[in-house]
Amino acid sequence: MPRREHLAPAVRAAVDAVLREPARGRAVAFDADGTLWRGDIGEELLRYLACEGRLPALRGRRGIYEEYERRVAVDPAGAYAWSVEVMAGIPARELEALCVELFQRRFEGRLFAYARPLVAELCAHGLEVWIVSASPLWPVQAGARALGVDEDRVIAVRCGLDEAGCLTGEVETPVPCGEGKVHHLRARGIRPALAFGNGELDLPMLAWAERAVVLAPPDADNALTRAAAERNWPIQRC
Repeated sequence: MPRREHLAPAVRAAVDAVLREPARGRAVAFDADGTLWRGDIGEELLRYLACEGRLPALRGRRGIYEEYERRVAVDPAGAYAWSVEVMAGIPARELEALCVELFQRRFEGRLFAYARPLVAELCAHGLEVWIVSASPLWPVQAGARALGVDEDRVIAVRCGLDEAGCLTGEVETPVPCGEGKVHHLRARGIRPALAFGNGELDLPMLAWAERAVVLAPPDADNALTRAAAERNWPIQRC
């Protein structure tokens, strides 16, 4: 059971309301970056691969991460897809091992205090915990494993593999951000009993869920916190 001081009273009440209901076939959905842990693991992975020259499709090219930032400013969903497209040629097994190491070294200590105990409580109650993220699949799966979440319940940006087991760079669409998160949940027959998110691109998922919780830094005042006030969604300050 989570230490209750890790959750704001209104958030605890929302969780308890879900726990009082039958769990069979019901789900709770979490965004990943900024919701379960601090920072963006997809961006950190791309930065590392670019700096270390481990992007076969762009070998020798400079300014890869800067190009990603330019794309994010114009078209976030397109940029998130591009961050996986440029991984074409990387062996999937090599990438998976790298992402486990990346999470353990740089993100294990960034988990929010409520994340692990809350996920454990939800799972123990019989709820399906899903992670829905616009980061690449492989680092999010590493985070899911650390939290005890089934890797098959991670929805993130993915692409196909060739016969040699290397990424093709052909990204599956839509990218799971904004309405794309709802698309992927609906495609699996999921309307979350509760959803957690920290960014404007989580708004459609939060609105689709039966209940929602917003994660926000102390004193944050933005479109998401204003939406939370309008819709009576509790806010977890983190």
